[in-house]
Amino acid sequence: MFPKISIIMATYSGGQYLSDQIKSILGQSYKEWQLTIRDDNSRDNTQDVIKEYTQRYPEKIKLVSDRDSNIGTSQNFLRLLNHADTDYVMFCDQDDIWLSDKIEITFNKMREIEEEFGVDIPVLIHTDLKVVDKNLDIVSNSFWKYQHLAPQKGKTLNRLLVQNAITGCTVMINKTLKGKIKLLPEQTIMYDWWISLAAAAFGKIDYVPRATILYRQHDSNNIGAKEWNLGYIMNMARLNRSNLKSILQKTQQQAKAFLDIFRDELTEKDIDSLNVYSTLDRQSFFIKRLNLIKYSFLKMGFLRNIKLFLFV
Repeated sequence: MFPKISIIMATYSGGQYLSDQIKSILGQSYKEWQLTIRDDNSRDNTQDVIKEYTQRYPEKIKLVSDRDSNIGTSQNFLRLLNHADTDYVMFCDQDDIWLSDKIEITFNKMREIEEEFGVDIPVLIHTDLKVVDKNLDIVSNSFWKYQHLAPQKGKTLNRLLVQNAITGCTVMINKTLKGKIKLLPEQTIMYDWWISLAAAAFGKIDYVPRATILYRQHDSNNIGAKEWNLGYIMNMARLNRSNLKSILQKTQQQAKAFLDIFRDELTEKDIDSLNVYSTLDRQSFFIKRLNLIKYSFLKMGFLRNIKLFLFV
């Protein structure tokens, strides 16, 4: 008997592509999974699509219902996470396509890491994605290359405080890491970022250097992919100083919330890093920049770091 995996899907007005996504999950090579969906008060036919599939596959697909609505993506995923009762959990968006071996290769990596470090260690596994347009035509075979990301550099707490390079819809976590995620405070920028911080602080982050998802880009994407090219760089350069500072301050507020919640469980080294990073805006011009170097509070890529050092 293979371990069962919970797949949790947060939906909101995504009926146009939802059936394609569910079909791709039904077609997975690894069969021991259950899909749990919570809808956040959709305004289209999303609930009708969900009803169709829960009726056709009641043993595989279930709907979580409650009285709350419009709580947002992160809190929606938290509700779903609280309903997951298996040893492993995968996060799923409503508008992508899972390649047929996504669960299998992600789970194989999870077992490899658990065999090395033990099942009592929090573990997060993520993968690359293929960027596609709304018609599933390939835009880029690698989201990481498309956005100039280096997953090997995005595994440590100090780097994750500044920039998240882990895409939630590719993530699998084990039960031990799930146990760390009791709440997502209002300072949480996005659920996958917060979970990644917990994995980096208390366990292991690893990745599969292979795309497992067709990451669909369309007008209604919550976040989406932007190609790292001259146009993207020029657009970022046009952001005024106050906007850039606001973005940086949100990462500091998230770090402070993480420190407040987990202080008693963190190492002295991590407490020091979180203290320093969360108070950057109160430090002098030179001390800020010295601390960026001393603690390796760095983004991925030379140009991103130039901008960081200019506007911190």
